[in-house]
Amino acid sequence: MVLLAALGLAGCSQPRVDNLLIACPTLSLPSDVADLSRHRPGTPPDLSTLLLDARIQALDGTCRGARRGEGVSVSLAARFQVERGPAGTERSVDLPWFIAIVEDGTETILNRQTFVQRVTFAPNTTVATVTSPRFELVFPLRAERRIQDHRIMVGFLLTPEELALNRTRGPR
Repeated sequence: MVLLAALGLAGCSQPRVDNLLIACPTLSLPSDVADLSRHRPGTPPDLSTLLLDARIQALDGTCRGARRGEGVSVSLAARFQVERGPAGTERSVDLPWFIAIVEDGTETILNRQTFVQRVTFAPNTTVATVTSPRFELVFPLRAERRIQDHRIMVGFLLTPEELALNRTRGPR
């Protein structure tokens, strides 16, 4: 089973009183998709073939009532740290990642959207940190499904080999 490092949303921090009573979905960053180690294609995964090593450092989320009172709006951004490996020669790299809405209990993915985060290394540096744009997710209000019955999962889009490497190595 995937070990989940649950991260609470930063809170419903809007000054309005009605926003203080809004329930928020749980944010999760599964450890096996929180890291991305990319190696030169067709080579064994060792330090000499490492192109980049990236991790999702933090998730920043807030929730509030959606417009016209029709649900809950969650605003979310992810912060990435990337280290260029010995085999990496490019000044810019693209990180493929996703945000998924998961139904708690059944682990059914209800919706998933993928993104690419461009990271550019400053001259003479091998480490860069970047924060994604903020994304807004709106959860409509329905009597049969509560906001607490959902989880927002964030992670890298990995190849089967990259996922196997993460699971073998374990969380960092």
